[in-house]
Amino acid sequence: MNNNTEKKVLSMINDNEVVEFLQELIRCKSTYPPGDTREVAKVCLRKLIEAGIEAKLIYPDEDAKSIFNDNVDNKNIPSVIGTIKGKTDKPVLLFNAHIDTVSVEDPENWKHDPFSGVVEDGYIYGRGAGDDKSSVAAQVMAAVAIARAGIELNGTLMVNPVADEEASAFRGTHWLRDKGYLNPDYVIIGEQTNNRVSVAERAMLWLEVTIKGKAAHGAMPWEGNNAIYRAAEFIRLIETDLAPRLKEKTHPYLPHSTVNVSKINAGINSNVVPELCKIFIDRRYIPGETRESVINEIEDLLIRLSKETPFEWELEVVWDGGAPVGTDPQEPLVQTLLNAVEEITGEKTEPTGYKQGSDGRLFAGRGIPIVHFGPSDPAVGHSTDERVSIRQLVDATKVYALTALRMLS
Repeated sequence: MNNNTEKKVLSMINDNEVVEFLQELIRCKSTYPPGDTREVAKVCLRKLIEAGIEAKLIYPDEDAKSIFNDNVDNKNIPSVIGTIKGKTDKPVLLFNAHIDTVSVEDPENWKHDPFSGVVEDGYIYGRGAGDDKSSVAAQVMAAVAIARAGIELNGTLMVNPVADEEASAFRGTHWLRDKGYLNPDYVIIGEQTNNRVSVAERAMLWLEVTIKGKAAHGAMPWEGNNAIYRAAEFIRLIETDLAPRLKEKTHPYLPHSTVNVSKINAGINSNVVPELCKIFIDRRYIPGETRESVINEIEDLLIRLSKETPFEWELEVVWDGGAPVGTDPQEPLVQTLLNAVEEITGEKTEPTGYKQGSDGRLFAGRGIPIVHFGPSDPAVGHSTDERVSIRQLVDATKVYALTALRMLS
């Protein structure tokens, strides 16, 4: 693309329109639970169609379910896909950002109504102002600017304001990917990064370990094998053996690998030696580790303990959040974004990592360059007085637009 083309596209980005669009998104309540995205999805759809972009609402099949057993009606959680087709179908650059938000438990503690989108001192306030409607607004408005400028791309730009991210994406990105709606060659996940370019994200694996002992009367505990005792030994080994080793598993852009025993369930009565004890484990792991290596580490601890005091055990994967994201900083997508950020903001930045979880994990392990990029400080996500800087919001819109032009030129 030549400089005149880029200037033409950037001239189509109006600061006030971007701000007003985000305000409209914030005023559409889409909190999870229940995660109803009908209103906010229709606002995104309207904006895309008004710019002449081919767009549609997509509803998940009724058999698409979350692991949270939340009984959400799938007819209430549409996602949006907008497509700008160029001279060729490939490559496909995907903009993905989620339109659902977490709930508001303390509205009286907010400076402003969390669903008002109030502007104050250069910031827009409201639930989703950072996580993640600012990224949605910036991605949509970047695509709108390209469409209004009448630019013909070499490839396809796909804009995906997506539902269900806060409920682990089983009815959103996960389902859309598996059904073939999303087959990108490059992915930009819109998330709060303070307009930094993130190239890495840890993976999540939730495990349930069942320790099997032997039941007995509480008056004669020697006749049994107390599953809680065995579980306590196992948990202690996680704390003293595994956790310290995980601190040595580091990444230049991410926190080290971690393990957290988050729930325990055992016992049927106070006068019975417990036969079963279930332990829930949250494991976060970095690029270079795999699902198999994570499971093997847990199994090795169980094998070691069961040799000392025999007991049976089972390990179940409750949820596999996907592979870790680890994109080479030298990838053209990363370098294009970094250059666009510098040109728009005047600041030269280095790659970083995304410490929270995102839908980026759903494209990891497939040889696809994946980055996270978006306005707002990640520290204000899910918090009271969530907000985004207007300057960052507009800058992000321009960075998205430049990146799409250059990747599809």
